[in-house]
Amino acid sequence: MLLSIDLTGAYEVLFVMSIMLFLGLMLGKLAAHFKLPEISGFIIAGMLLTGFNIVTDTMVHKLEFVSNISLGFITFSFGTLLFWPNMRKHLVQILVVLLVEIVLIFGLTLGLFLIFKQPLWFAIIMSAISIPTATAPFIEITKKHMSKGPLTNLIAGIAGWDNLVSILIFLMLLPVAFSLKNNTQLVFADFVPGLKQFGIAILLGGVLGAALGFLENKLIRRFVGGDRYETYLVSGLVAIFLGTSISMIIGVPYFLTNLIAGFVFTNMIGRESFDYGTTTLDKFMPPFLIIFFVIAGAELSIMNLITYGGLTVILVLGNVIGKYVGGWLGALAAPKTSKIQDKYLKTSLFPHGGIEIALASVAVLHLEDPRIKAIVLTTVLIFEFFGPMLLQYSLNASGEFMVFSSSEHARPCPIPDLNDHEIAVEEPKTE
Repeated sequence: MLLSIDLTGAYEVLFVMSIMLFLGLMLGKLAAHFKLPEISGFIIAGMLLTGFNIVTDTMVHKLEFVSNISLGFITFSFGTLLFWPNMRKHLVQILVVLLVEIVLIFGLTLGLFLIFKQPLWFAIIMSAISIPTATAPFIEITKKHMSKGPLTNLIAGIAGWDNLVSILIFLMLLPVAFSLKNNTQLVFADFVPGLKQFGIAILLGGVLGAALGFLENKLIRRFVGGDRYETYLVSGLVAIFLGTSISMIIGVPYFLTNLIAGFVFTNMIGRESFDYGTTTLDKFMPPFLIIFFVIAGAELSIMNLITYGGLTVILVLGNVIGKYVGGWLGALAAPKTSKIQDKYLKTSLFPHGGIEIALASVAVLHLEDPRIKAIVLTTVLIFEFFGPMLLQYSLNASGEFMVFSSSEHARPCPIPDLNDHEIAVEEPKTE
């Protein structure tokens, strides 16, 4: 007698995840063969699974917790790249580019929505959601190709601060949009919950990152010895799972918690520990990256391009113009940027999706307008096909790829001089 397996609960989720991982891996490698970012293949896999009704919308909803854990893992990993001495060298450049970019993206998007007669509350919240730069494509591309150099450092710094500032902007503008939509009076007390969420997420992330750093400095390095991978893996996953679960339980942005945890952790440890820790987590990252983007692809719908095509074009235009012009003007205005940074930064900031999707989900919950997430997901569908491609091209053309896939023509690349976590910084441009 055959074993009967109940596929209506956890096993159904596990079964669907297995299909997603396998198809995502296959299509990702196929995309790499044609010199496209593997992320494109992951997203197509998700679209095919729902397009052919192999995976239902109900199942995609059940996988939301998997997507949240994956994004928590990705943002933690991104946080470990934000080594403060590197960021401090580029801090003025980062802040100048960030200021120009945020003002342009928000202003252009807001103006375009209002020109096309959208409600002010809708224009405000969509403009806030469009600001962040996705970290997941950056992680996938830079880890795969071991990208190192001044442009990689600058993009990481901009994306890190970009996400931090954009989350705060979103939390502050959400009550404004709610007040405008419902025609209620806006008072200072309406901003307190958002400020509390922001502060608690940073505090929680700081505590988890500090605890992990303390564990490494005082226990792991002293008592575990050379074979630290298992300990690193378990302790790192514990920090990520705790950051995600506690944040969701108390209602704060889990992606911000994990970003700060990774940032604090990486700045408490030395070079040897950093190599151990990041190598261990990097080996464990591919399934999280694949499942995150396959699920994101499964949420996307080509039909939304027809239903919300006009509003999607507005969001895309505002973001593209804002990030291109912002990256160009910001790099020119910032002191001590190199010629390489000036040339390629403006085409490196287009990856979209991840935190934007999470912010859209929060906006739908509070503003009760499903169009918000549908438009954001449709915008992500467009951006994820050319954003990672342009980022990969920019980093490759700037000479910062250390490793090339088999489908690419390998060429010698200068290996930067590493000092602790530091990456050699290119000489500034001269007039």
